[in-house]
Amino acid sequence: MALAISIVCTYMPQIVISMFSGTWGDKFNKKNLIIIGDTITGISTLILAILFINGFDSLYLLYGACALRSVGSGIQTPLEHAFLPLICPEEKLTKINGIYATASSAINILSPAMAGVLLNVMDFGHTLFIDCITALLAIIVLLKLKYKNTISSNKDTSTLSDFLEGVKYFKQHIFLGRLILFYLLFYFFMSAPAFLTPVLVNLKFSSSVNALAINEFVWSLGTMLGGILICSFKEFNKLKFMAISALLFGGFICLLGASNIFSIYILFMLCSGISLPLFNTSNTVLIQENVKKEMLGRVFANLNILSTISTTIGITVFGIIGNTISVDILLILVGAFIAILSIWIWKIYRENKV
Repeated sequence: MALAISIVCTYMPQIVISMFSGTWGDKFNKKNLIIIGDTITGISTLILAILFINGFDSLYLLYGACALRSVGSGIQTPLEHAFLPLICPEEKLTKINGIYATASSAINILSPAMAGVLLNVMDFGHTLFIDCITALLAIIVLLKLKYKNTISSNKDTSTLSDFLEGVKYFKQHIFLGRLILFYLLFYFFMSAPAFLTPVLVNLKFSSSVNALAINEFVWSLGTMLGGILICSFKEFNKLKFMAISALLFGGFICLLGASNIFSIYILFMLCSGISLPLFNTSNTVLIQENVKKEMLGRVFANLNILSTISTTIGITVFGIIGNTISVDILLILVGAFIAILSIWIWKIYRENKV
């Protein structure tokens, strides 16, 4: 029950606020909105830290903080991707998005280790102040950043009409609609290995904390290496790269399910981690290059809504299926479906040559 409430608090506010944040981003200053999102995250964490330090350690406070942080994330996340094309030359978008992916993965590697060290020397409440400090530093950096603001031509339209205009934009641009549909299907299937690989390690190899930690560390290391790898590429066809990376990712997921030796499993986990940012970065840059700048906020906000829903549905569906068939067989099937999806994106590449 506690896990279900936590999932709702983490995802639902983000979905709801994203309906508004995209239209706000296309009407107003994206940088200021990102700062607002980061401020909400920082203040909610600060309040939680103060309450825990003073002895108020209810589980419901954690739910409330998760919900507020989700609101901040729903404002910040889609607008970050919409903001990058405004401050970065188009020919540098792939490299910058690759650096973004690398930095995110590095944080995923370092954060648990740092948290473990900090929790050994201070209590949970005081540890939360670190998150507040990093939020403050991010806000200071953004405040010093200058860029040319791109604003939607009509500020008088309602948020609902702007949101619906963003939905219509998908329908009017067949290439973009097909690209995003593929992305959503990919993330629906990707939710299975993302959440079931720790279960597979526990059931098939070892239930020790070290084995699970290695599993998570190698995945994050792979995504970091993938981000570094894509930074090294210059000009390449993004659609073609998406098709190849999706095929590789699906193949490696199949091999994860088929592996019977933990060291071999870890090798395939590393390879699947490397292939994921190759897909994600190519997809993000394609959208940034093919969407009008005054529509970027709505497009990425709608994509954030749809991908969050797709992932949540995937977790639910594959969680239920995982109770009826073995997890390793499920991963083999999911990997096969992802590999088959790559044929579709290859077909789009052949038709569009983008």
